[in-house]
Amino acid sequence: AGPLSDTGPVPLRRAGHRSGTERVPEAVVGIGEVVTYPAGSPPIRCLRTARSWRAERLDPLGEAWTEHARGGRAAIFLELGLHSVMIVPIRARGVTLGLTTFFRRHRQEPFEEDDLNLAEDLVSRAAVCVDNARRYTRERDAALVLQRSLLPHQLPEQDAVEVSACYRPADELTGLGGDWYDVIPLSGARVALVVGEVPGHGIDAAAAMGRLRTAVRTLALLDLPPEEVLAHLDDLVARSAREEAVQMGVEEAAITQSVGSGCVYVIYDPVDGQCTMAAAGHPAPAVVRPDGGVTFVDLPQGAPLGVGGPPFESVELALAADSTLALHTDGLLAHGDDWAIDADRDRLRAALERRAASLELRCRTV
Repeated sequence: AGPLSDTGPVPLRRAGHRSGTERVPEAVVGIGEVVTYPAGSPPIRCLRTARSWRAERLDPLGEAWTEHARGGRAAIFLELGLHSVMIVPIRARGVTLGLTTFFRRHRQEPFEEDDLNLAEDLVSRAAVCVDNARRYTRERDAALVLQRSLLPHQLPEQDAVEVSACYRPADELTGLGGDWYDVIPLSGARVALVVGEVPGHGIDAAAAMGRLRTAVRTLALLDLPPEEVLAHLDDLVARSAREEAVQMGVEEAAITQSVGSGCVYVIYDPVDGQCTMAAAGHPAPAVVRPDGGVTFVDLPQGAPLGVGGPPFESVELALAADSTLALHTDGLLAHGDDWAIDADRDRLRAALERRAASLELRCRTV
């Protein structure tokens, strides 16, 4: 709906149209098009008063429907035999979102008060769904902006490795989650490679991801080994959960958005080709050898962040020149049965074995 002028016409955009009879021609005003109503017409009165309106006998040529009838629409009304009408405001949480108009064609009896009551009940239920979708879209857009602002805009320049990164949500509608990646230059030409994920979706997961990514970058600058970085990160998440529990006035520790997050932290030294890594509830990276063979690192799995458990362990391995290290979240692997994970690992292995013209193309292929 546009602004409700006191005297001038008001534009409304058609959002949907449905006929109970097959082969009835589409409305003159198509979905997405705009129709203009006079300020005193029944639709605009319904918008102003937030009250329904019913006419037992429709007069499409009447003065109140002048703008509504332009372009031959009144003739269509007459041709189809539309003879009774109800207009019900679409209201949710005290806000009028639009209008729903019902016309009767075949049945000769006009709409009665019981019909209007049924229509109002139907529209009120639909209005809640429309408003929920509107609120979800607004929150999703905000989460998308936040997520994009928190992920690396460009990967930093460094001489240790050639890097390519690609973020693809599994579900374009609900997949705005807390997955992140990072490349952090360290002293001595070394580089830290990080991939992590926060459970859940939406703006809370994106905000929690931003906090963890900032914490990892801060810990990386202290030049700590991977297992110590994860240990400090685990303490940070657990402490935040306890503090939130105190603020909320509950006795047991609250499960915040960050609790249960996963992370793999890798340090690569190009001088001797040594690679050190540790994981907290996160799948191990894959290694593509120079000959094209693919293996998965036998990496001890520490508990997810904030959950508590044994100390994190790191492993060291030597990477030959022209090897590729593939870090990923568990979105590429199935949850649940071991056979399902093994099957998806085989699919990932097959994707990594494909030859590509560039590292970026291989990344996007995966």
